[in-house]
Amino acid sequence: MPPCKVFHAPGNKTRTAQNTPPRRWRWSVSAAREPGFTLIELLAVIAIIAVLAALILPVLAAAKDKATRVTCINNERQMALAMGMYAEDNRDYLAFPNWDGGAALTQPPQPGWLYTVTSGTIPDPTVAPYVTNPNGAYQTGLWFRYIPNPKSYLCPVDIKSKTYTLPATSGGRVNKLSSYTMNGAPAGYPSPAIYRSSKLSQAWSSLCYLLWEPDKNAVGPGVPGAFDYNDGANYPSAAEGVGRHHSKKGGVIVAVGGHVEFTTQQKFQQESTMPGLGRGGKSYLWWSPFSANGH
Repeated sequence: MPPCKVFHAPGNKTRTAQNTPPRRWRWSVSAAREPGFTLIELLAVIAIIAVLAALILPVLAAAKDKATRVTCINNERQMALAMGMYAEDNRDYLAFPNWDGGAALTQPPQPGWLYTVTSGTIPDPTVAPYVTNPNGAYQTGLWFRYIPNPKSYLCPVDIKSKTYTLPATSGGRVNKLSSYTMNGAPAGYPSPAIYRSSKLSQAWSSLCYLLWEPDKNAVGPGVPGAFDYNDGANYPSAAEGVGRHHSKKGGVIVAVGGHVEFTTQQKFQQESTMPGLGRGGKSYLWWSPFSANGH
């Protein structure tokens, strides 16, 4: 019988060809029989992930809503400051509230708090020649020197709505400069519209409301819709209530005293129709100095 060949494995251990199978035949029986996840275990994991997602997603959505709500509050606080600074610089007069229906009332057109009618229309920051220079559209307004950032005029929720993204010819609105509109009280809600404005001190109370984000769905889905933004001013009526972009109950409103507060849609509607509390029956919404009852 021929002598056995000797193989030297790592570690200087000696093995013989008679008791060592060829290396290419080796495979792990234990690895081949390693158990995997069962279907029930996979379904249990998926169910746990679904439960966690159901708990976390509402929290994330609430945090996002809170962030956009804070943005709107800060915007309106800046507008309250702009109102006061403009009045200080202009013998206590408030800026014209752009009660013009989006058309020039006289020649040449007079500037309002938000814009000056240019070429017979409201400057549109979303189209040429302003799309590459939106500041040019805002610079026509009297408040821009006090609020020189176009983003401060826009609600982050509103600018995603159809009334903002669609052109006016397709149901979008004419005024895309601002998500907020001014009460027409400083101009006296004139019909026909004229360029005029009252003094800040002529408001019968510091609690009188001056500016808010309107409710495009005050009467129903899409009603009054884009009409809320036909210019930079509004009637304080139930049909043009306070916006509910950040709360189903109501929105934020600016008073002539400079403070910003949350008011419910219900309170806004009641205030717009209830008998007045102030001089001659005026209310916090209907406070025009040019009429006995504020209307």
